[in-house]
Amino acid sequence: MPLYNVPRNKVFEFKFNSDVSGEKDVITVHTDIKAEEKSRILASVSPKDYQDNVRTLEVKPIAGVLTSSQHLNGYEGWGNAPIYYLRINYDMDAATPTRLKKPIIVPFTIKSDVEVPSLKAIVASDGRFKLSWNKVEGATEYKIYRRSNIVLLETTNLAVSGAEEAYVGPGPQLQATVAGTEFDDFLLNGTGGLVQGSDGSISAQNQGVGGEYYVTAVKDGHESVFSNAASTALLSSQLPAELDGDNNILYTSFNRVFDLPTNVNVTFIDGSTATRGIVYDTNITIPQSGSADLPLRIRGTAIQGSVHVEHLTQADLQGLARTQEQIGSTGLVEPDNTTAYVPAPDVPTVIDAPSADADQDKSVEEAQKENTEQKVEEGNQAAVPAPEAAKDAKVNADTALEEYLAVSMIDVEDSISLKAFPEAQNFETLSDVLLEVMYQNPLVIGLKSWGYDYGSLTLKLEYEESADAIKQKQQEVLAEANRIIADILKPDMSDEQKYKAIYDYLNDNTKYDDAALANAEANDFQKVDSKFNDSFTTYGIMVKKVGVCASYASVYKLLSDMAGLETIVVTGDMEGVPHAWNKVKLAGGWVHVDSTNNATNSGIPYLLFYSSDEIASSLNFTLSKDFWTDAELSDFDSLDGSKDYYVSNGLEAKTSSDFGSALTKQVQSGNTQIVIRLAARIEQSELVEEALKVIEALPQEQQERASMGSLSSYVIVSL
Repeated sequence: MPLYNVPRNKVFEFKFNSDVSGEKDVITVHTDIKAEEKSRILASVSPKDYQDNVRTLEVKPIAGVLTSSQHLNGYEGWGNAPIYYLRINYDMDAATPTRLKKPIIVPFTIKSDVEVPSLKAIVASDGRFKLSWNKVEGATEYKIYRRSNIVLLETTNLAVSGAEEAYVGPGPQLQATVAGTEFDDFLLNGTGGLVQGSDGSISAQNQGVGGEYYVTAVKDGHESVFSNAASTALLSSQLPAELDGDNNILYTSFNRVFDLPTNVNVTFIDGSTATRGIVYDTNITIPQSGSADLPLRIRGTAIQGSVHVEHLTQADLQGLARTQEQIGSTGLVEPDNTTAYVPAPDVPTVIDAPSADADQDKSVEEAQKENTEQKVEEGNQAAVPAPEAAKDAKVNADTALEEYLAVSMIDVEDSISLKAFPEAQNFETLSDVLLEVMYQNPLVIGLKSWGYDYGSLTLKLEYEESADAIKQKQQEVLAEANRIIADILKPDMSDEQKYKAIYDYLNDNTKYDDAALANAEANDFQKVDSKFNDSFTTYGIMVKKVGVCASYASVYKLLSDMAGLETIVVTGDMEGVPHAWNKVKLAGGWVHVDSTNNATNSGIPYLLFYSSDEIASSLNFTLSKDFWTDAELSDFDSLDGSKDYYVSNGLEAKTSSDFGSALTKQVQSGNTQIVIRLAARIEQSELVEEALKVIEALPQEQQERASMGSLSSYVIVSL
């Protein structure tokens, strides 16, 4: 169990049953939960006394970490990091010095004078970065600190050495002091990091954003230790800065609609670039003479402005509007995590501290060891739920903790004791495991929020509906899943055919919930109105046949499980918007499948189907680490893209002539909705030229209704 709220100058005492004086690195102190050498900090580890047999070691601070002259705590003791980790490398009970095969890692926190805020980094639907934290009762102000790695003439957002590297380098510098619980004014000029024109245009965003941010609370002349960090380096490829210099189309003139680009390169705060779609406002009045100003915005950013079109007709606008309806389908909203990153100051150092008649010679560490054993034993005596739904569906778990959480959440338990699992008494570990369990178990329905009570070692969960209502939905989901499996899968099908059959069923029988996505976007994907709850769970797509990506991915996982196929849910973003999809296991390894972005929803068949990580990345899909525990992420690498739908069907183009050839073949085959993926950068003018060659050979009626648009690297030609 962790040691919470120890004094700032705490001296830890460890008693061994053997003489460890000749051993190296018996105990080390770290700032990261993995406790690797690079996260090790300076600490004094020395014998309590120098008798012939050294059995008791004292661990003391030498130099604090995350200290700042602008912080009211100064440089005292262990410093101001939110969490530290003691790594015990030797068996304390062995009769002779014995190095452990697996070290014992004990988290500890420094007692803060004020409750520590829990910091959240938010990337809004328009790509703007914002800091948000919980209100601390009685706090009169909050201080935002920043650590940054500044290099002259360097435009990238350089990573700062954080907890995994012991916070070496520059110390935190005070950025701003505010009264509220949100901050986005990184230029400190009231613009929220935007560069705005007098006409309402926005040419740049996330200005002044960079480095690693922390927040503290100030109350009665005292300041809390630092919160958890919000690192922009980890998000920098999701934070747009401005249009790429060679692709700044704002206020550019074009001859006609066919000349308008559908994508543009956007530069991000790390200096990287990626394509983003352009959305033109077709609801305008065309002037009787002269060019028309066509307003636009860049998808996934706050950038907006207009272009001039010399020759514009109402038919052009209608065709443009039809093309722009074919956009990517996303929509992922995680349950709210109300767990404090750092336990409150009133949480005792030793849970249920020893009674007055206990052995007073015991150190806090010895008492904590006994307490841990006692709590684990109590936890092991507790009954484990046996939910009815779990009898008919696979429970996905790799450890006892994951299985216990999975069956408890499927049983809609709202209070789960974690006494039996000391490894779960840490924000990072518990967050990783809980999200993995939730994503990989499709019968976990309607989880609204969760929070851990450090004092009682209890996980508290809140659901959108009553347990009875959710269990009824589970049974409806299972009944429909069994019907679908029996209807679409045949015994002689290969695994590849089964995966495709599930995908095709979802394309043919379900529909994306645009209203639910709009509601999530309006709330920056932090919450949704209750009337859209089902669209974000397995119940939406499975029973109502309508939902967003979270529901599609969950249903694809459930149907795959019931078909005996290996599938996982993965999360991340698509063009900067939160998204969920799947990875499936073929004979050659794991590949991506995105059942949400199908022909019905996106106008693009098999947009991401049997694709590799490289292909997914090229299409602006970014994987997060939330879908699995960090140590297991590499197990699901997708390296083989040979079975990708567009690769295997000759629908990729690396040159404009490739594009023209592929388009010609599709037209000759009688297709009127044609999708070709670009595997290299091709100028829009070259694509238009090739498309016009094909279109001008068509009957006049088809020429008039022809349109061309794109989503990411996909070009869509409608005839």
